[in-house]
Amino acid sequence: MKNINIKNYIKLFSNLTPEKIKFFDDLIDENIIFIDPFNNIKGSNEFKKIFYHMFKSVKDPKFLIIDYLVGKNIVFLKWKMSFNAFNSSQQIEGVSELRINEEGKIYSHIDYWDSLNGLFIKLPFIGIIYRLSLKMFKVN
Repeated sequence: MKNINIKNYIKLFSNLTPEKIKFFDDLIDENIIFIDPFNNIKGSNEFKKIFYHMFKSVKDPKFLIIDYLVGKNIVFLKWKMSFNAFNSSQQIEGVSELRINEEGKIYSHIDYWDSLNGLFIKLPFIGIIYRLSLKMFKVN
């Protein structure tokens, strides 16, 4: 595996802007698979659309890569995303599983994060119902 691609991928995510999304082309396979709690797509153009949409949907999204672990053909990234939405600053923490092909390009990117606690609990109506349901099941 070419570690330089992983370092460039991490650097790109850490400094991502709408203008830099095109640089994913050098690092990902054209048939990349991306899965997160809201998306399950295939293809580099669809992959990039997710990030263009992110910049349109929330203000000032930023990724902080906290740590990463490199295996033979797999990389795990621990990250924190911060952004402004719902009239306040938000943070989501998660892990990404990256699969690397023989050319050193990423052909699979799967994000694992808790969409209920990371996002839905902050929505005005849904969040109230969710917080009330948590109280029913929480041990005192």
